[in-house]
Amino acid sequence: MHRFARNLLGVVLLLASGPGRSEEPTSTPPLRRELGEHVFIPRLEVYNPFTTGDVASTSGFAYGTASGPTFELNGQPVNLADYQIVAYSQSFSGQWGITDWWALRLIANGTIYSGANGSALAGVGVNGVVRGGAGTTFSWRIVPTFRLGLLVDVSFGPSIGINILQAIQESIASARVETPVKSSGSTVITPTISAAWAFARGFGLLVNVSYSHNTVTVNADSVGLDEIQIQGAVDMDLKELGSIPLGLGLNVSSAYSTGEEKFRRYVYGLGIFYTGRRELTLGLELALRRAPLGTHDVFVKSYYALISLRYSFN
Repeated sequence: MHRFARNLLGVVLLLASGPGRSEEPTSTPPLRRELGEHVFIPRLEVYNPFTTGDVASTSGFAYGTASGPTFELNGQPVNLADYQIVAYSQSFSGQWGITDWWALRLIANGTIYSGANGSALAGVGVNGVVRGGAGTTFSWRIVPTFRLGLLVDVSFGPSIGINILQAIQESIASARVETPVKSSGSTVITPTISAAWAFARGFGLLVNVSYSHNTVTVNADSVGLDEIQIQGAVDMDLKELGSIPLGLGLNVSSAYSTGEEKFRRYVYGLGIFYTGRRELTLGLELALRRAPLGTHDVFVKSYYALISLRYSFN
């Protein structure tokens, strides 16, 4: 009887211990955007050297101000006025990480911007831009905390604008009625050298140097615009430092034209992200941007917000 009791107790203990061992958590495989003790936070407007496979959707809202000329009907400038401009953008992107050192990606986005007051509506009009793009990344992990990549991106698409004032000016100059609807197209080729460094637990640094060649076509005429861009970004994940699933990011970039058309563009950004799940990135990015507005000779200081959702596969 005692032998039977001992055998029964052994079976019960064996059954009770089996599920416990099978439910022990297994180590999750590292993501390709993980270096050292830090998982980098992906952002739409910051290049990175990672070959992670992912899909993303980003919505953007912007408000900008600028000083622009007002005109007489014959096209002569009268004085300067304050332009107020609003914009909305939507983009979808996806990247396929073929191997640890190679990835391909596609992106599609659309933007509509318009003058929000009388002077801006007359000077800028209503404009829409639709663009598609493709790119590739070649990337190598030099040491466990440092990765270097070469990116090549090509984007293209039309721009359509409605500008009544410009149509009146052209009608007076040509002595015939001109349409207020104008269209143009552009193709942009951008190679980038990108470096990522996880310099401490929970912290990452990105540094990018890019060259862009933009070919703008209006009717049968084409013009080329060239620029060099330098970009830096730092992100911090509080979950890696403790238990708060919150990521913070800072970025700054400057672009300088190298051709006949001289301009400079600056962007200063701040990002707040949910980091509770490694494969999911949900964030809000706020930025201040100074840049020329399309083909208009107007430089806009704009404030914009980006709401992004991204899912990573590896």
